[in-house]
Amino acid sequence: MSNALSKFVAGLALAITCLAANAYVVGGASGSLIPASGQWAWDGSYLAGFRGALENPANFGPGGIVNRSITTTNLAAVNSGTLAGVDMFVGTWIANSEGAGFSAAIMNYFLGGGDLFLLQDDSNHDILGTTLGISTTASTGSVSNGGAPLFNGPFGVANNVKQFYLVGQLNEAAILAHNGHVGGRNVENQVTSAFWHAGEYAPGSGSLFIIADIDMIATTTACGLPLCGASYAPLNDNGIYALNTFSFLQQNGGHPIPEPASVLLLGTALAILVLRRRKM
Repeated sequence: MSNALSKFVAGLALAITCLAANAYVVGGASGSLIPASGQWAWDGSYLAGFRGALENPANFGPGGIVNRSITTTNLAAVNSGTLAGVDMFVGTWIANSEGAGFSAAIMNYFLGGGDLFLLQDDSNHDILGTTLGISTTASTGSVSNGGAPLFNGPFGVANNVKQFYLVGQLNEAAILAHNGHVGGRNVENQVTSAFWHAGEYAPGSGSLFIIADIDMIATTTACGLPLCGASYAPLNDNGIYALNTFSFLQQNGGHPIPEPASVLLLGTALAILVLRRRKM
């Protein structure tokens, strides 16, 4: 094998190794940037269970339920520079007034292929969804159900996913008008979540999920029950729903990472190329 080909093979092999090991990076605004969010900020205690579940290799990683490692990060600023370093932005319980300064940057990020996970909750905390044409209004707060991919996925089947505190619903006509899919409905048939594959909302856009109550995914204790929202160890129905939803988004997002089978196929093709060059 020539020296040039040897260098090519070595470089491509290194690239394949790095690609296979590369984690999907998930970021959100830190509490210092959105202080009105309190513990519902991305680095707040109410989302610590969700973040821990994402970074748990038994859930996401080689040998995990989903074979893709996840890294979470806090963004002290949200702009084109910081968003360039993440595959998904999680919009938590962001007050409209605090999100106004960076909503344009997030829209550019999403329309350019970045994935969005929006936890809207209510009309005072839905600036990102409203900018996308999917605003939030009050709901009855009854339990939600649905099918694949959110309620039935790699982490199991979720039934009767609960809302807490301020509760919301999404407009079905607006979802369909933007090429989206209804994710779940409550007892009164109100839509409580919606999702989009990459490229469905607009050509070149990332994947998108909008839920009408952050507390379907967060973990709190102030509702009068021992636990309000999601448990991630062990998983309850809200936790199963949250991880199924995240798995769908990263798998169908605008920043795809080849699955192990794809990496293996590329390696096989490289080996065949080397063997053929040796015979020439």
